[in-house]
Amino acid sequence: MQKIIRIMWLPVLVTALYTGYILYQRYEASQPPAPPPERDPLAAYGSRVKILQFYTGNPIIAPGAKALLCYGVVNAKSVRLDPPVDNVWPSVSRCFEVIPTKTTRYTLTAEAADHSTAVESLEVKVR
Repeated sequence: MQKIIRIMWLPVLVTALYTGYILYQRYEASQPPAPPPERDPLAAYGSRVKILQFYTGNPIIAPGAKALLCYGVVNAKSVRLDPPVDNVWPSVSRCFEVIPTKTTRYTLTAEAADHSTAVESLEVKVR
């Protein structure tokens, strides 16, 4: 009888270790992954002033019709539109309507605190 008891401890030990391993694996699998670190989406642009977008939905319009101008800038202290049509300010995404009476070239200028600038132009044709 003692010989059987001496031989039986080995399968019991292996079974206990295997059961512990399985329970540990299930516990690890149930833990949610750590969230990614918070990142500033605008940090990819560095500290330079940049015009992200400057476009119109209607590059050709009929006389008296409206065109939508949209722009987006980063790291800008001030924004200027020539010819001046509406108040503009630094924004990642902003749109407004214009009603040009003739074909007009709009120029967007964004200026940073260090006085560096970014400039883009577009034309709205009136036909």
